[in-house]
Amino acid sequence: MITARRTIPALAVVAGIVIGTVADRPPERQPVRSGEYLILAGDFHVHASPGDGSLTPWELRDEAVRAGIDVFAVTNHNQFLAARLAALLTPSPDAPIVIPGEEITDRHYHLIAVGIHDVVRPGPPVTHLVEKIHAQGGVAIAAHPGNAFGWRDVAALSAIDGTEVAHPEFEEKYRRQYLETFTRAQRVNPHIAPIGSSDVHNTPALGDCRTFLFVRERSIPGVLEAIREGRTVAENERGELFGDPSLVERVRQVPPRGRTDPHPAWRQLSVALAWIGIASLLFLA
Repeated sequence: MITARRTIPALAVVAGIVIGTVADRPPERQPVRSGEYLILAGDFHVHASPGDGSLTPWELRDEAVRAGIDVFAVTNHNQFLAARLAALLTPSPDAPIVIPGEEITDRHYHLIAVGIHDVVRPGPPVTHLVEKIHAQGGVAIAAHPGNAFGWRDVAALSAIDGTEVAHPEFEEKYRRQYLETFTRAQRVNPHIAPIGSSDVHNTPALGDCRTFLFVRERSIPGVLEAIREGRTVAENERGELFGDPSLVERVRQVPPRGRTDPHPAWRQLSVALAWIGIASLLFLA
């Protein structure tokens, strides 16, 4: 009886793996150039396994290819294990760039650190955390900066390098709050980078919102430089663009490739089956 009970979850795991493998046909990547810059598509708010995401960094890298994402950051809540694993991935000119990071999570704010090599512990003030991030060579981005997250502090808005203006939301009021935060930040920091992020945890939704970066070179230093200098355009899931009008126009003239996964429903089913099977096996153990 126990063996039979475990057979169905085991079959679900196998079915998930088989379906995912069959549906996995990564498209070819083509670089996009605009004048002196390459335009890269990025997602700087991504959760991974082990941690608070369902996909490992190497699985996310494969998903990034399907999503048309050239670079993404692994940013789990207040922990760095998955980010350390991401740092071990072998760089490749054909594979998306993976950057270690963290979502520093405090009850008053969430702050994304991208390009760091060690965990940053939460705690006020934001300016102190930004100093720690910069000391590691990283950049600091305000995550889903609504009114509840303490982003009305002028000093904090002056210190950070970017702020999410495009983030998947069902309620229109939050979209307005993110745009209002970005507008306030621009007043005190004209070069602040508009950022679009998916905040993906448990579904293959990488790049639902994304950041277009104008980089001088396709590398982690090139990506971080573009954010520091504000050479970014944010895009939400509706296709609306935010940022410097001249850069927005350049994105419209040479639009980077978006998601080209020919079988998204099958891929979502594969992930769901695998995780249901694993959870059931653990429950029955």
